[in-house]
Amino acid sequence: MSTTAHCLNPVLVGGTGRSGSTILGRLLGHHPDLFLTQPEEVRFIANEGGMATTLATATASWPKRLLTRREAERAVRKCSHAWFKRPGGSGLQMTITREEMRAFGDRYLANIRKDPVAATQEMTYDIMAKVTAKAEGRRWVDGTPANARHTDLIEPIYPEAQVIAIIRDGRDVAASFVEQTFGPNEIFEALDMWAKRSLRMHTAVQKCRPGRILTIDMLDLVKHKRTESVQAICDFLGIPVDPGMVQWYDENVLESKSHAGRWRAQFDESTTKRIDARYAKLVADLERQGVPIPLEA
Repeated sequence: MSTTAHCLNPVLVGGTGRSGSTILGRLLGHHPDLFLTQPEEVRFIANEGGMATTLATATASWPKRLLTRREAERAVRKCSHAWFKRPGGSGLQMTITREEMRAFGDRYLANIRKDPVAATQEMTYDIMAKVTAKAEGRRWVDGTPANARHTDLIEPIYPEAQVIAIIRDGRDVAASFVEQTFGPNEIFEALDMWAKRSLRMHTAVQKCRPGRILTIDMLDLVKHKRTESVQAICDFLGIPVDPGMVQWYDENVLESKSHAGRWRAQFDESTTKRIDARYAKLVADLERQGVPIPLEA
């Protein structure tokens, strides 16, 4: 393992996707005690097929753990390709060379069967030491949305990590997804995905140690409880509210930029009625399972 000092208590921001994790990560990155990773979403830890889900396979009961080698090889490929080079010059390529990544991957594959947790920690810590080389001892913040959905699987890698999950009206989440070049491009499919991810987030929270995760509603952050939300986040992380961070927040985290209620204007009246009916059913099912429901936009 690298001799570089490792941050073992990072701040992991996540959500369902299109729920505000990017802006929350950037807000935290303006606190002098924290360092926002570059790229802002490292992805390789929390995303499906990454370190956390592969470790879950490697530590599962037989016969699932027989898939360990295949899943580990897939994780290494994605670290060297899909998560390495992303559009706009982003991705792990920003701080790691291909040769370094190849060495990390070879070592990981050689040890994953012998000691899955140690091998996973070694590769993760070595990559993150490169990503956060400019942190100068500060805790790092990653904004990969899947952090909140797979936080229970990440816990063996970073037992001391803290997670901030941001939730948002599922109709706005779905409406935002259909305008992107990734994810579902049909509104009702996007609504179903929001519900599935919301349930997975709740399940992950239930499996983690108490007090590890803070849930923030996007509407509270941008509108209803602005001061209280910032205070709650800083209290959770054990850091003081910083004037510079607050100034950036006041200038950039605005209700006018949040597109709250966008789903009403984005579709015709007939479709909005159908969206509302589907959402009501999904919310009722989630409520029965104890899932926190976002404020209505």
